[in-house]
Amino acid sequence: MTRPSTEHGPMIPTTPPASSLPDAAPAPPERAALHWYLRLVRHHLGRSPYLDVEGTGGALLAGLARLGPASGLAGSDAEADAMRAGAPGCPVHRSVDELPGPVSALTAVGVLDRMPDAALAGATGPRAWWRALQPGGRALVVADDAEGRGRELSGPRWPAPPVPRGHVRLRELLVDAGFEIVREGSDGLTRGPYGGIPPLLDPRTTPARGQRSSGRLSLAPGSGERAVFVVARPE
Repeated sequence: MTRPSTEHGPMIPTTPPASSLPDAAPAPPERAALHWYLRLVRHHLGRSPYLDVEGTGGALLAGLARLGPASGLAGSDAEADAMRAGAPGCPVHRSVDELPGPVSALTAVGVLDRMPDAALAGATGPRAWWRALQPGGRALVVADDAEGRGRELSGPRWPAPPVPRGHVRLRELLVDAGFEIVREGSDGLTRGPYGGIPPLLDPRTTPARGQRSSGRLSLAPGSGERAVFVVARPE
């Protein structure tokens, strides 16, 4: 009986390289984070009208609409449709030029950690946010911190976003777009487990829970999973 050749090793099933796979759809903010973002809006951004940029599934836009008039800004037709489905009755635009007027406050959660450099000056990038805001208007910007404590503790298990950037680089992008930094910090250690300890029993996660309960931004930059900024368009 003739044996199959093993000159080139056994034939085993393979998966295509990651670079050939489509990007996974970004997940909407988990419930506790979403409530915290809305409280940050009330405490640090102020009154409506609000504009949510590239808000996955419309969850944050729907929450903003409960605080006052709110609309969305989408990077694609499919994203616009998903935002409208998640926030019925809220207008979603594809360009800031379609807005009826400048807005008082803007949210950009999970945008800068999936936006390549080539798109930063585009229709949903920081310079467009600056144009959308009225003078003195504020924005809440949240992005995964590629140099934060969360990544340090997670090591290779850290769920890297499509475009990892550290807090310092994220800050530079906002300043380069013309924004003033009003407050900056971190969401704290919110993912876990870190080292096998259940998150609710891990004392390292206590500051993050306290910050969320307060509805404020108080934890130091780099101390958690995400960089958080409150920025303003100068008057």
